Amino acid sequence: MSQSVFTAKQNDAQPSPRKRQRARKACIPCRQRKRKCDVQFPCSACSTYGYQCQYPTDDGPSAPFVDKSHASHVSSNSPTSAFGHSPNKAAKIERPQRDETPESPESAVDQGILDPVKARYMGLHSVMAFPRNLGLEFQSANPPRVHSFAWNCGIRPEENGSSHINLKDLISREESNGYLKVYFETVHPVFGILDQEIFSRTADQFWSEATGHSAFEAILAGVIALGSFFSATLGHPRELEIVQHAKSILEDPVISRRVSIDQVSAWVLRTLYLRSTTRPHMAWLASNIAMHLAEATGLHHETDAVVLTTTDPSSQFVPNESGREQARRLFWSAWMANSMISYEYGRSSTSLNNITCKQPSLIKGDYTSLLISLGQLIPRESLDGGPDLQHTLPKIQQIPDDHPFISTSKADLTMSLYRHHRLLKRPTEKREILQIISIGNVATQAAYQLAQENKFWWNVLCTVFQYVCVLLAIDTSESLAQVQNAMCTLENIAGQLQTHVSTEAVNTLKILLRDSMTKKKQQVQLLEAADSDLAANMGTEAGEMVNVDINWDALLDPWYVPTLLPQEFSIGAGPAAFYPTV
Repeated sequence: MSQSVFTAKQNDAQPSPRKRQRARKACIPCRQRKRKCDVQFPCSACSTYGYQCQYPTDDGPSAPFVDKSHASHVSSNSPTSAFGHSPNKAAKIERPQRDETPESPESAVDQGILDPVKARYMGLHSVMAFPRNLGLEFQSANPPRVHSFAWNCGIRPEENGSSHINLKDLISREESNGYLKVYFETVHPVFGILDQEIFSRTADQFWSEATGHSAFEAILAGVIALGSFFSATLGHPRELEIVQHAKSILEDPVISRRVSIDQVSAWVLRTLYLRSTTRPHMAWLASNIAMHLAEATGLHHETDAVVLTTTDPSSQFVPNESGREQARRLFWSAWMANSMISYEYGRSSTSLNNITCKQPSLIKGDYTSLLISLGQLIPRESLDGGPDLQHTLPKIQQIPDDHPFISTSKADLTMSLYRHHRLLKRPTEKREILQIISIGNVATQAAYQLAQENKFWWNVLCTVFQYVCVLLAIDTSESLAQVQNAMCTLENIAGQLQTHVSTEAVNTLKILLRDSMTKKKQQVQLLEAADSDLAANMGTEAGEMVNVDINWDALLDPWYVPTLLPQEFSIGAGPAAFYPTV
């Protein structure tokens, strides 16, 4: 940038006679040290203290981002991640340089700071950032780095890394290729957390080179495990060992204390596998870990919402628009999984402060954004005061049923909303009941379609089971008319699965169905007993009952008049005392 440009900017920033204006572009050293910059090159402060004067190109929210992938310094013996960076380098979406001085106390509370070398994000008020802030305030030539100074007494060494088997010893490259194909055909369209091209390139590097264990290996193992799972009976015989291998890498002390976006991706994959195979508690834990790692890497913030700790070009990795879009998809997919699992399970989800990450774009053939839009409809109980069926159900219906998993997920949210609504003893309008039935019927067909395709997502069985429960709970003629079809679908899916869980689900519903019928029979018997007592009082001398034809529509009309009743029940007759009069 030429000096004439800086001179022009300086002229633009000249103070008016009445109001002092702030220079729009301070140099980077002055920003870091919170000094007034005269926007010269070099500026007077840098000339006085011997700093290297340097200006950013642009620091506004609309600053153009360029691809600087060469700055990531990918080593020859370390595979790049699914985002195209080295796992041990700047595994973070770089932010444009901003002034480290908050403009107001209110903004400082929510503002964060990011170390682009170690991909660590934290609040500006944190114990790790405070020494550096003091150094900048004291105009130190070399302010302290963001570091956990005196976090503990340091009388014990940190844990050593764990020993791991090699993924290549569990599965061959040829075998893995088939499962990768299944994953990108089945899982990727609705959870598009990986860039397929970059992932494939990094996987090729993993198989062709001798590398140490990294978070990307956990991603690769997670993808293979999910591909194996959705291959149904054709799954790999060592699938559980591959899952355990990914877990051991993620829990390795050496790897886990070096936060990276790859760890977020790997934990999201683990969440999906656990949600599909094991108990709710395990999936809920994994989803919360994924969210905490997303915060630790700053994924919850947009590109202009954080402060950088360094301006060293060698540590910066500024992705293009595609990279930023992929980061948004990863964060919101992790958020969606955590929110949905927590809401279904009845536990708290991970709540992050001041989320500035934008919603991902809608891409043809990719339904991730639709799933995220569905997650946005999950109520926050502490803020919304519970579910609002009247306004939420139409929004759920507006989300297109472009993929069977989207349809079943819509029903999952609908059933969760109804369960919460019913717990609050709120009345359910007929229109809302019809909306629930409509969403549930579409989901039942979608679940059957997925079962026929051997794509056994967790809600293939769960959605239909919960739908029948909700139909029995609503207990109206409209809802009970749908029970037969839903039960037949569930039995067909269970017959295809032939697992303990599916058999247990069918038997449980049969018990509920029979108990519901028994309760209704008892109620009918009570009505019949009441009718018998009434007949004894209304009978003739011969003890015979009078066959009375009552106009029930008129009787239940609050505006009826006595002349609408049969003559036997006219006002003045003895039995008329049982009926109201106008």
